[in-house]
Amino acid sequence: MKKKILIVGNGAKEYALARKLAEKHEVFITPASDTLKEFAQCLDIREDSSKELLEFAVENGIDLTIPISSAALKSDIVSLFSENNQAIFAPQKEAANLIFDKALAKKVLYKLRIPTPKFGIFEKQNMVLDYIKNLKNPFVLKTNDSNSAAVFTSYQSAKKLVEASFIEKNKKIIIEDYIYGTPFSFYAITDGYKALPIASSITYKHSLEGGGGQLTSGMGACAPNYKLSLEQVYYLMDNVIYPALDYFEIEGNPYLGILGVNGILTEEGRIFVLGWHSFMQDCDAAAVLEDLDEDLFALFNSCIIGSFSDEKEHICYKNLYTSSLVLVCQNKVNNENIIQGLEELDEHTVLSFYPTVKKNKYLELEAEYGPVLILTTSASTAARAANKMYDEVKSLYFKGMYYRRDICNIKK
Repeated sequence: MKKKILIVGNGAKEYALARKLAEKHEVFITPASDTLKEFAQCLDIREDSSKELLEFAVENGIDLTIPISSAALKSDIVSLFSENNQAIFAPQKEAANLIFDKALAKKVLYKLRIPTPKFGIFEKQNMVLDYIKNLKNPFVLKTNDSNSAAVFTSYQSAKKLVEASFIEKNKKIIIEDYIYGTPFSFYAITDGYKALPIASSITYKHSLEGGGGQLTSGMGACAPNYKLSLEQVYYLMDNVIYPALDYFEIEGNPYLGILGVNGILTEEGRIFVLGWHSFMQDCDAAAVLEDLDEDLFALFNSCIIGSFSDEKEHICYKNLYTSSLVLVCQNKVNNENIIQGLEELDEHTVLSFYPTVKKNKYLELEAEYGPVLILTTSASTAARAANKMYDEVKSLYFKGMYYRRDICNIKK
């Protein structure tokens, strides 16, 4: 039986989730975007308008609401919906704060003795500059309230960004050691008490091949993460996921939803945790979802109604390898930048669009500066999935199109 599902947020990860859910259910989503209208009913409600979203859910008989965007979670939508007996799959505002407050996340990692790179948290410019003067190894600079991060090798190269950050009135700057290794994401689904590993991925954060250039939110991904051993999965569950869930419970804010780990796997097999995700990342959501052989509504709803802990023993998969590639537009002149070749793609190739993609008066999709879309393919091996992905992307073109050519270590 079809269910009515409301998704709050319209990024690439929300697009991937909405497309997946729309295969079996009726999906509503806000804010609207031209590409989402192909398979979901788009609303004109602000992400942080919790009361208006509640009114819509009640009046339209919504069976499940999934708020993903930070604006929605910070608005305390979970508490409001729960108080009004509306099913909602997401962490409470206080629990989600651990994800969005990077300084707090680092402190909690340290408190729980979860391996994390050496770090410092600063609220004054002169203290940051004094600290980085003495650093001999590469380091990462993060601001507390954004997803921005940059790698530096010297005091002089970082000084300008530090000064600019305080001009922009960032309250906290985080400096952490740069760890060499393979970036990865690890996801667990939980009702707040029991957790099951749901997915893992290798994520490609640097803008250039070989791990060079700027740190981004993700330029591509491979799932599952074939570099993570079964023992390391057990380690992540026992030493990262469950300690975090215990912390949330002790603080009085049990975490319900998908809890993601942002980590680094070194060549020696050591795991360092950099932070957390409150859902899947844009770059790997489609890759993760393509391999799941679950009715996501039933899975998410089981966490809410209390049957997850008693009945769910494992997650079902299609046993596929998936590969995702982020296509970016580097052309700042966004004038009639039509995305060409979409009709030539294989029917099994999955696209996830960013909300900046618009339809013109001829119903053609146009790219704007920044991330445009994510192309995802699947196959029986990681190499085949990646090769198929790179074969498919040859059909696409828009002005200033750029993508990494070494996802899953496939050179194209």
